[in-house]
Amino acid sequence: MKFIQLCFLSSVLVLLNTKPLQGTKPETVVDRHGKPLESGKGYYVWQFWADDIGGLTLGSTRNKTCPLDVIRNPKQLGTPVYFFAPSFDHIPTQTDLSIKIRFRSSPCKQSKVLKLSKEGSGFWFVSTGGAVGDLVSKFKIEKLEGDTGIPIYIFKFCPSVPGALCAPVQTFTDTDGTKVMVVGDGDDLEPYYVRFQRVSTFTPKKSIVN
Repeated sequence: MKFIQLCFLSSVLVLLNTKPLQGTKPETVVDRHGKPLESGKGYYVWQFWADDIGGLTLGSTRNKTCPLDVIRNPKQLGTPVYFFAPSFDHIPTQTDLSIKIRFRSSPCKQSKVLKLSKEGSGFWFVSTGGAVGDLVSKFKIEKLEGDTGIPIYIFKFCPSVPGALCAPVQTFTDTDGTKVMVVGDGDDLEPYYVRFQRVSTFTPKKSIVN
């Protein structure tokens, strides 16, 4: 099993490489209220232009039950997401971090730490079953350049390892309409620009479907 995982990693590390969208100096990621993202605290992750919906959650895709993949539900809040960056109290941009989604109503026993998973058609799925610190579980948050006056971010799979795969996390729409989160640069993928809302500071609107 270890040999199979090593072969998978070796193939992944050299296939994609994208340039960062801004300089290399990290800065603190902030939520929609301008507060720094705290390591180990729960946040909703929403599309930048959505009104408190379109969040990340987990679901069964690819005709299987387990492990769960990361999906985006355009009509719901999503599930709390937790970020872990070693040695940092606040989450910085362009820095290796692990991501966990607390999804309690699941039949799957795998950990809910995100990882790069099986290759799709020119991309890789963002799945669960990872471990904090593992190479396939190292993601980054990157701030986009823009004139909106409001910070806009994307996720990338981009381990700080020479020659490693480095590509954005985007949305792939499956044949059944499910919006699955994947890593890649294909023309058929939809960018996922995000903002963050601390779970403990959010009061749901009556109109939002829970």
